[in-house]
Amino acid sequence: MTNLKHNLDELQQVAKERTVKTQTIEYDLETLVKKIKRNIITLNPEYQRKHRWDDETSSRLIESLILNIPIPFIYISQDVDVDEEIDSESSRFSVIDGQQRLTAIYNFFENKYQLQGLEVLDKLNGAFHRDLPPFLMRRLEERSIRCLRIDSTLDPQVKYDIFERLNSGSVKLESQELRNATCRGPFKDLVKRLSKNEHFILACKLTPDSSRVKKMEDEELVLRFFAINYFDSYRDYKGKFKNFLTSKMNSFNNLPIKQLEEMERLFNDTFEAIRGV
Repeated sequence: MTNLKHNLDELQQVAKERTVKTQTIEYDLETLVKKIKRNIITLNPEYQRKHRWDDETSSRLIESLILNIPIPFIYISQDVDVDEEIDSESSRFSVIDGQQRLTAIYNFFENKYQLQGLEVLDKLNGAFHRDLPPFLMRRLEERSIRCLRIDSTLDPQVKYDIFERLNSGSVKLESQELRNATCRGPFKDLVKRLSKNEHFILACKLTPDSSRVKKMEDEELVLRFFAINYFDSYRDYKGKFKNFLTSKMNSFNNLPIKQLEEMERLFNDTFEAIRGV
């Protein structure tokens, strides 16, 4: 207890810095889908490639929404303040928790899968969104879900922590999937591109349909390559390797383009040499 009193100032400072400002808002599904389509809310293309819900799981969510069964909050991060927005092509919000649900909703509205495995509304099995009777289509479009919007000034590491704490669903997300959702920038794009390098794929024995690729382990291997090797970055490691990788992802995202191009050449040359041995 004595130590607690001595550390009171530090505790107050940490609590102040890490306090999360939020706002609860409600969107009907029709509005949410429009915002996703206009890229106001981003569902990263790379994340959709890693979408891990099958059509039956997605269908059960749609059934729950039609039946007005409560579903958990969607957590979104405000990345760009509307008063400071310059690039209309940039997304304003990213999803911290709820991407599986939003992807399932968006894909159904876009007629990308048929309902299946429904038990209560079993007569709808085999139906696309376009096949729904008008009264059910209206009910679904007007169904609202609650979103918790997180302040735009939040540090990326705090976003990562929130994502990790919220990640308690039936499909557990891996560390790199969490980084993919919270550490946005040019280095993240580079990691994605390099994970498709032919020599790297062969050296690491990766296949597109493998569970390792679906869990983004391929992208984490690329991140590890730079986090450990690039300019003696390993010297920054102070324990908690997962946090070390996240920190490196954020710092590399702030590097100039010329330096990122140098890193890309280093990676490509290294794995080309490995395959040549």
